[in-house]
Amino acid sequence: LSIPTLLVRGGLSDILSEEGARDFLQQCGHAKYVNITDAAHMVAGDRNDIFGQSVLKFLSEMD
Repeated sequence: LSIPTLLVRGGLSDILSEEGARDFLQQCGHAKYVNITDAAHMVAGDRNDIFGQSVLKFLSEMD
């Protein structure tokens, strides 16, 4: 994977564990990571405000 990548994880997710996120980040070393602690797996639905801010920040940092 060589495209800009943002992994957004809900801290309460029962689908993607913190260990699973770490494994992904080891495989995709250039990826950015955001853990939204008070959201479950559907981060955009649980905390749309923080999800949107995180995506906009990621996009604004791209060349």
